Amino acid sequence: MFDKRELLWDAVINSHSYSEKNMVYIEFGVHEGYSINYFSRKNNHSESKFVGLDSFEGLPEDWGSVQKGTFAVNGKLPVSDDIRLTFIKGWFQNTWSILEEQIKAIAKVENLVVHYDADLYSSTLFSLTKIDTLKKSYVAIFDEFTGHETRALYNYCQSYGAEVEFLGKTLANGYPNQVACRITPRGT
Repeated sequence: MFDKRELLWDAVINSHSYSEKNMVYIEFGVHEGYSINYFSRKNNHSESKFVGLDSFEGLPEDWGSVQKGTFAVNGKLPVSDDIRLTFIKGWFQNTWSILEEQIKAIAKVENLVVHYDADLYSSTLFSLTKIDTLKKSYVAIFDEFTGHETRALYNYCQSYGAEVEFLGKTLANGYPNQVACRITPRGT
């Protein structure tokens, strides 16, 4: 258990030696780019790739009491001087093929980290099912685990037979309530 999300992220990075290894980091739901930039600063391998997907138009629907459009940044992509970062603008279902091509272009995706920060059940479930097609075991981080993301992970595991091993979490009284786990798709 960790007091802050950054301590959880550091534990993921340190326990897998991701600071030195060639890795691929994919983030579904970027907002202003805090977490993707955090991971890129912690990794010094020149061939690592960091890909963030977001509409940058906010939530496409209400999320509990959080209204549609919240988290909008007027279509503005985060700023970074790290050439290893790429942002794909648009709804996940419309941009998956772009991400898939980028992943195929990377010769070996051995060290994969996927950060699910899409908030919504439908967006998280879509992302989980698409990443499943890679048939690679990977470390997953869920940003607001209780609620929508928990249900999406549960339904994904029910439908696809994936295995989940929990690695750590932030304290329940902290926000956001993040979880790190290893997801192994069936047939991996």
